[in-house]
Amino acid sequence: MQRLIRRKFANHTIIAVAHRLETIMDFDKVAVMDSGRLIEFDSPYTLLDVPESSFSRLYNAAMAEEDEVEFENMGDVAVGQGS
Repeated sequence: MQRLIRRKFANHTIIAVAHRLETIMDFDKVAVMDSGRLIEFDSPYTLLDVPESSFSRLYNAAMAEEDEVEFENMGDVAVGQGS
């Protein structure tokens, strides 16, 4: 779906509310809002380069949570022993 949106609307402005930050990492600009106020506005990678930025903290927390879920799901993998 993301590829379709990017292809069909390549020459348009896209305003997206993202729940998964990976979906907006290739956007030109990101607006970070808090309680209805704009607190940051820049490219995603510029904001990530500032460790104390809200976007950077949010992104790092989301990635840590994703890693934790992946680690927990590793227990679901069956491990066999050879003879």
